[in-house]
Amino acid sequence: MAVSLTGFSAAQTEAVCTKTEAACVLDAVWSAALVLPEDKQARVKPMIVEAAVRSDDNAIVSQWAVRFGIAAQPLEAMDENDDYGWRNARDLIAAGGVNTLIETARAKRAPLSYGRSDALLAAGKHYLGKDAVVAKRLNDELISLARGASDFEKSALAHAAAELAMQRCDAATLNTATAMTDAPTNLRYDFWRARVGGGADSLVSRITDEADDEDTRHVRQVLDGYRAIQELGYCAQP
Repeated sequence: MAVSLTGFSAAQTEAVCTKTEAACVLDAVWSAALVLPEDKQARVKPMIVEAAVRSDDNAIVSQWAVRFGIAAQPLEAMDENDDYGWRNARDLIAAGGVNTLIETARAKRAPLSYGRSDALLAAGKHYLGKDAVVAKRLNDELISLARGASDFEKSALAHAAAELAMQRCDAATLNTATAMTDAPTNLRYDFWRARVGGGADSLVSRITDEADDEDTRHVRQVLDGYRAIQELGYCAQP
């Protein structure tokens, strides 16, 4: 069942933390991590420091780097051409345009016998800000492929569709896509919805409330979801 964005604007007015949003999220992530075994806590620490660096707040960076004894490293800029999905998409687009990319993905022909979700997502990201119509077309194609895919591939295609919809600030497509994933209500997707809907404050309490004492997946999903807000900011609100 699709999760509605309705309620974000009302919930976000509730004061759950008096610090900045980034500080509140990272405090909650570490609180959630404290229920993990020590070896798994150790895996989370560098992730928190990296998220602190991404906040671009020197006080937050210093707090977590000193606390964990981990040197904060500058973030490396991602090169589109280093992306495996884009390399395949780029060559197909160069050979015959977006139509060739889509036709190859539908037929699951080489080089998209595997990884067609990565290629279509990378192409959609490439066209963001360049051609909104093409980006939406690729998003719609990911949704269509997910509907007809095997259980094995469906979630990957739906996840890619959700990520592209989040980047496009398309709430309706985001809801449609996440409903087809294996875990439509996990916090990664709720942070993505918050980016589109306008504010993540209401999610902070869930980070600790839903803490997992066996697996780092929960905190990784939170940090991955919040990373979109840190890197892209919030979508323009009506």
